[in-house]
Amino acid sequence: MELVAPSGKEVFDMIDAALKFDPSATEGREGVYQFNLTGEETGTYQMIIEEDGARAVEGVHQDPNCTFTIDLDDYRLMVAGTLNPTGAFMSGKLKIKGNMGLALKLQTVLNSLTF
Repeated sequence: MELVAPSGKEVFDMIDAALKFDPSATEGREGVYQFNLTGEETGTYQMIIEEDGARAVEGVHQDPNCTFTIDLDDYRLMVAGTLNPTGAFMSGKLKIKGNMGLALKLQTVLNSLTF
């Protein structure tokens, strides 16, 4: 049986569920992270982390504090933990615009999520 990689929406649905399952994973990391996905499937998603909770949504809902542009395949690898966000940035696979301090907290957030 051939495995099919999840779509961008499915990845963010899993992130949304994980954020709600373990709210402690985002404490002290409040902000709006926007992801512009490129490649086989394009889309814009946001991880919105506020004091009263966190969620992942499709589209642009709030002004982002930092914006990431990455190929969907590379994003899947990053969420799975096989592509280091710092390494992706240094190699040009990940482009970051905005609050770099907040962007650096992304790796901690992704590492703490349980899928």
